[in-house]
Amino acid sequence: MSTRPIIVCTLAVLAGCAQRDIEISYLRSESYTFSRAERSTIREIAEHTASEVRRLLPALPHKLAITVRPGDDVIAEIGATASAVAPADVVWTVDPSRPGGVIQIAKTHLRPTLFHEFHHLVRDADSRSSRSVIASAVTEGMASAFERDFAGADYPWAQYPKDAVEEWAEELLALPADAPVREWLFRHPDGRRWIGFRVGTYWVDQAIAKSGRSSADLVSTPTLQILSLAGAAR
Repeated sequence: MSTRPIIVCTLAVLAGCAQRDIEISYLRSESYTFSRAERSTIREIAEHTASEVRRLLPALPHKLAITVRPGDDVIAEIGATASAVAPADVVWTVDPSRPGGVIQIAKTHLRPTLFHEFHHLVRDADSRSSRSVIASAVTEGMASAFERDFAGADYPWAQYPKDAVEEWAEELLALPADAPVREWLFRHPDGRRWIGFRVGTYWVDQAIAKSGRSSADLVSTPTLQILSLAGAAR
């Protein structure tokens, strides 16, 4: 009896197992359902990106879950946003009404976004730090440096004003423990955006320069050690 069909079936089973390493769920709204082409594009990017990131961060969970949802509660500059939910979930929100639609947004932004969120999953699995403004700034800065350095991203939240970043850093370090995290991370009442992200990226860049290690190497380094390397001891 020929063994060819058995070999083909075995390969098919292995391929199916590989695909199930990432479970992708698609939510729909009253006005939007993701098309077959959109789902195919998202899956291809997600699987390729997970493989890339796993080579840099071997502790990335083997089984990952991504939820894709349509919505307009996104970052204006890219038409999408995402969040990581430990231990192995990422939620990606995309606005289908933006120019280029879901496929163009995915092709442009999904890969670097997943670099950022996958870094969070690895760091969160090891982190014992609080969710204070300082700890959150370091965590976001680390993921922002990672997507910049390894995914080639060029996003404003990873760019810090060299003439003001030290002053911003002092502001963060002087905050009380119960300072509102969201306004310091995303949009401050005075109009500044991404203060925590930008200062965190600055601290991480200083730690990288001092240690000679990358944002991948430093993924599990505690907040206080990053601050010490950055010369920002409290």
